[in-house]
Amino acid sequence: MAEFSNLKIEQTGNSAVSLGYIGSIKDVLAAQLPDALLSRTFLAEDYLYGFELASPRDKLSLGEALIVNDTCYTTSSDKTSSDFNRTIFGHEFLTGGMFIIPRGIKPTHKCTFQTDGTPIALMDFHKELYAAVKKPLAFAGIGELAELHGTAIGKPPLDGKAIFDHKDEYFPVPEIRINNVKVFIIGVLTDFGEKNLSSINRQLEVVLYKNPFDSVPGIDNHTHVITLKQSVKRVEDIRPDTVDRTLHLFADGTAVRFLQADIFAMSHLVDYQNRT
Repeated sequence: MAEFSNLKIEQTGNSAVSLGYIGSIKDVLAAQLPDALLSRTFLAEDYLYGFELASPRDKLSLGEALIVNDTCYTTSSDKTSSDFNRTIFGHEFLTGGMFIIPRGIKPTHKCTFQTDGTPIALMDFHKELYAAVKKPLAFAGIGELAELHGTAIGKPPLDGKAIFDHKDEYFPVPEIRINNVKVFIIGVLTDFGEKNLSSINRQLEVVLYKNPFDSVPGIDNHTHVITLKQSVKRVEDIRPDTVDRTLHLFADGTAVRFLQADIFAMSHLVDYQNRT
């Protein structure tokens, strides 16, 4: 039973699943994206969900990205475009790094949380999920954040200037702090301190990293959201006209009021860039 009485995490009876990736967050953070990756496109419809860095247009607009309902949503990083710092979308995308939840897999757990009172801090939510599942996991679902603290990269990481060493260049737009916002949320969690997870954790280094801009200690995580202009009852109801922002989500300063999510305990990762 979860510590938070309104948080329910239930097993579905399905076994741990293999998830996937394209590229690596290490290359993204180093701003050294391989030409072989940027010279090809992928179809959003081939995946159930995904998130990290992508563009439905070109490499000059590579930004915070999320795949849901056969569509890739991205905050454009192209400063020459009228869509700079706005969400753009499309059914094909190029990417420097993408975490993949494949089509056809079944969640290992279901999660619901709802409160009329005190929301749960995102990092506490991460801890409760991980404690219940006891494996590296991904989660995805719809909800409402009482507080949201997020950001979006404002420059495509292409010139070899490492992102964390050049914060002012990559994040020219102030971080976003808003309250009471409907979202679709997706994330990956593990504990890099658990030695018995060394094999899967080495694989997860393609998507997880220590973010020096997020000051809350806890479960290692990488989380994205799209904010919604209106409430939706089902993930399937998310469409381009309902989507507002596409953001990297910080645990520090984010709190959950409501969430309904699928959880996918991980067995291993598959390289989707080279999969035939």
